Amino acid sequence: MKVFFVASEALPYVKTGGLGDVTGSLPTALHRLGADVSLVLPFYATVQARNHPLERVMTSTLTMGGRTLPFTVLRHQQTFFIQQDEFFLRDGLYGTREGDYPDNWLRFAFFARAALETIIALGGADVIHVHDWQAALLPLYLHVFHPDRHEKTLLTIHNIAYQGIFSPEVLPGIGLPESVFTQDGLEYYGNVNYLKSGIVWADRINTVSPSYAREILTDTYGFGLQGILATRGDQLSGILNGVDYAYWDPSTDAALRHVYAATSLMERGQNKNLLLQEARLDTIPDRALFVMVSRLVAQKGVDLVLSVFDEMMSLPINLMVLGTGDTEIETALAAKAAAYPVHFVFSQKFDEGLAHRMYAGSDFFLMPSRFEPCGLSQMIALRYGSVPVVRRTGGLKDTIQDVDPKTGTGNGISFDHATPSAFLDTMRRAVNLYADRDTLRRIQLTGMMYDYSWQSSAHDYMKLYTSMEVSL
Repeated sequence: MKVFFVASEALPYVKTGGLGDVTGSLPTALHRLGADVSLVLPFYATVQARNHPLERVMTSTLTMGGRTLPFTVLRHQQTFFIQQDEFFLRDGLYGTREGDYPDNWLRFAFFARAALETIIALGGADVIHVHDWQAALLPLYLHVFHPDRHEKTLLTIHNIAYQGIFSPEVLPGIGLPESVFTQDGLEYYGNVNYLKSGIVWADRINTVSPSYAREILTDTYGFGLQGILATRGDQLSGILNGVDYAYWDPSTDAALRHVYAATSLMERGQNKNLLLQEARLDTIPDRALFVMVSRLVAQKGVDLVLSVFDEMMSLPINLMVLGTGDTEIETALAAKAAAYPVHFVFSQKFDEGLAHRMYAGSDFFLMPSRFEPCGLSQMIALRYGSVPVVRRTGGLKDTIQDVDPKTGTGNGISFDHATPSAFLDTMRRAVNLYADRDTLRRIQLTGMMYDYSWQSSAHDYMKLYTSMEVSL
C-alpha cells in the first residue's frame, strides 16, 4: 500500500507542536507494517538551514488567481519538500509573535495544490493522508481538478480549534470555482473555511483519540463544525496517537545525567535533585515537584493554575513551567515567578533538553486542559514515571485512569470540571498522594508499564486505509 502524508510540519525536520511529533513518527510505524509511506512538507527556511543532502526531483508551475507560481520538489529519503521561497523562506512557519502571516490563505492553499500535483507526478498513491487545515484543501483540489483519479483521501483533525478561516475574497486567488462556496461546501458564516473543505470532501475523517471524535460532535467542543461533522458521522473515527519510545526512553535518554527504568527507579530521584538545583528551587525532600511543559494558551488550562496560584503555593510543593504562548499568560507567570522565587520557576522558552529533565525529575506532570484532542505529554510523563494530573477530556480521558487510593489502581489523578476549585482540590489530592511514598511509587511503576507506543495505533491506521480501498 502506497501512502503519502501531507502536513505542514514533521520531525525531524520542523516542529511547533504535537502535529510534528505525529507526522514524524507514525510513518515509521506504518513502514514497519509494510506500508510504503512518503511525506510532503513545505521547504521552510529552518529546513533549508539544516543542509540535508537533497535530490532535485522536479520543477513545475501552478496557476492560481491569475498568477503563475513556480516551485521545485526536493527529496531527502522518503520526504519530499515543496520549495517556493516567496511563501516558505521565512523565519516562522505560520507567523511571528505579532500574529499569523496575512497571506497564510495563499501559502497553504498553494502547498496543498502543489503537494497534490507532486504526488500525481510521482505516480500517485493508494491513500493521501492530509493533516489539519494547512493541508485540508487537497481533497477538494483532487475533486475539482482530477475527478477521475483513484486516490482516496483521509483528513486527520489534530485540533479542531484551528480551522484556517479567511475572507471569501480569497476564493479566486486559490483557484477554486464559486460553485464550491456553499453552505454544504467551503462556506462558513460568510467566510472560507479550509478545515471544513477537508471534512466535506475527504473520503474519511479521523481525530487523534476516540473520546475527541465524540466530543467534536457536540456544541461545546465542535467549534462551529459539529453540524457538518454530524453529516459525516459514518466516516468519522478516532485513533489514539502514540509516542516514539525510541526517542522518549528514560533508560537511554542522552539528556539525563542518570538514566533509569522501572527496575531501577531509585536512580530517578537523582534526576529530581539535579533538576531542583538547576532551577534553584527549594530542595527540601518533603516538597512534591510539579511541572508543566506546554504551549501557554487558554486551551491548556493555564488560567486554572493562575486563578488559584497563591492557594496552590501555600501547599508543600515546588512548581516549574516551561513554554511560550500568549503574552498575557507569559506576563502573569513571570509575575508569579518573581513573587515565589524559591518555589516556582518559569522558563519562557522552548528547550527540548530541559523538557526531558523535567519529565524525569518531576513527581507530577500538570495538564489541566480545557480540551485536549489527544495529548502526548501525559503519555511521555507516564513513560518517565511522573504522575499525570489531568482534566478528563479528549485523549486525557482515554489514557489516564484516576488513582484509587484503596486499591492502588490507576495511573494518574484526574478531575472533571474546569473550575478553579476542582483544580485546587485535585492538587491537594496529589500532595496527599506524595505523602504516601509507597503508593506513589506503585503508581509510578504502573504508569511506566503502560504501552502507548505507535504499535497498536499504526495497526488501526492500516485497517482504516484498507477499509477505504475496499468500501469507497
